[in-house]
Amino acid sequence: MFTPRQSFLPYRPAVERGGADPFLDRLTFSGASEGTGGEYILYWAQAARRTASNLALELAIFEGNKAGLPVVVYEALRSDYPSANDRIHTFVLEGVAENRRIAQARGLRYEFFLPKNRDEARGALLRIARRARMVVTDEYPTFVIKSQTERFARTIPVPLWLVDGNGILPMRAFPKEQYSAKFFRDKAHRQFEQRWALIPETRPLVGPFTGELELDSWNGEDIAAAVNACEIDHAVPVAPLKGGRVEGLRRLETFVSERLDGYAARRNREPERTSELSPYLHFGHVGIDEVARRVLFSDAPPEDIDAFLEEAVIRRELSFNLCHFRPDHDSLSALPAWALRTLDAHRNDRRKPLYDYEQMELAETGDEVWNLAQRALVETGRMHNYLRMLWGKRIIEWTPTPEEAHRVMMLLHERWALDGRDPNTHAGVLWCFGKHDRAWAPERPIFGMVRYMSSDSTRKKVDLRGYAAKIERETRFHK
Repeated sequence: MFTPRQSFLPYRPAVERGGADPFLDRLTFSGASEGTGGEYILYWAQAARRTASNLALELAIFEGNKAGLPVVVYEALRSDYPSANDRIHTFVLEGVAENRRIAQARGLRYEFFLPKNRDEARGALLRIARRARMVVTDEYPTFVIKSQTERFARTIPVPLWLVDGNGILPMRAFPKEQYSAKFFRDKAHRQFEQRWALIPETRPLVGPFTGELELDSWNGEDIAAAVNACEIDHAVPVAPLKGGRVEGLRRLETFVSERLDGYAARRNREPERTSELSPYLHFGHVGIDEVARRVLFSDAPPEDIDAFLEEAVIRRELSFNLCHFRPDHDSLSALPAWALRTLDAHRNDRRKPLYDYEQMELAETGDEVWNLAQRALVETGRMHNYLRMLWGKRIIEWTPTPEEAHRVMMLLHERWALDGRDPNTHAGVLWCFGKHDRAWAPERPIFGMVRYMSSDSTRKKVDLRGYAAKIERETRFHK
């Protein structure tokens, strides 16, 4: 049974009342100095791929109203991101039609750019940004979003505002990295009542921009043909989970009405109890504010509300804290000193068996529990949270070095997982090596004092037969 460390329920009155500044500690100015020209305000949607309940978009509309200019929403999907494939492309593109519909209903110009290759992508954003009074975009602490935003800021000739809409709390609510969930939780709960803000919905005062744009906009039709035309990895098939805001909100409602009750006690044992919202949060089809509010004000038992929000808010935002403050979050150097020492002390321990990347990718190991988790990742793009922990621990045992184990975990996530490029991924993988954890006795071969998990104990804690049946149902229906 889940025992809440601190409850979220006392924040209901403050959240319902509103009044907190939604932009406090969330805005970063970059790019050129303030300008006075421009035909529109440009919102470049990168992490928040939605046209409702989007803090960055609301800032763009506010600035547009202030300047008497329309807002243009620009969303794109390049073909040259790491491990670009049919699965990721399709999931993102399934959200385009609804984004366009909502944007147009709000009086906004919406353009989606789908370049087939790197050459087609080159210069497109800069061409339309040069005509803007200012550009607003999402701040995100990892993957290509962070690096491409930094490159864009160095070349853009107009002002650029970055908006941190990643969590209930802004990443800058903390002055430095928090080293455990306990420290993060204690400090976060002191701030929720004052900082949990309502995302405003601002009405544009200027109609949609009607001028020509130097952009070959994708119309949102025939997703399969559009994906097939892109120069990406076509060997990774489309996942059973459909992308887009409509589907994300539908799954949120289904989870709250059918599976939240009992979540605290049964989420690890019964795979059907999970929310399945992680991909929608990762790609920004739904926002964490929407998810957290819906759960907070639900009729579910308090322990279930708190258990879910502990994971969706505390643990998730701890991962953003890691990636924001640690540029090395994609390497083992981000581990605590005790974990680095103990792993290094056992670096030369015998590892048997050893599996190469291809064997693991194909789920061809001697551990059927692990193979089940890997098959779920490959076939559905997702993995049960408890099994994901065991999955990572076993890879540490089966690879020659901790560094190789980390590389394999990240590559498998990047290629196959719908949410594999997320701060949660980095934090979860590093947790397998001791991040956000403590030293455990007794000291063991390979792991040293890093927490150990076994497949035998996992069999007792997770309904593996039910999980296998769930995977079979999803993939059979999808086919």
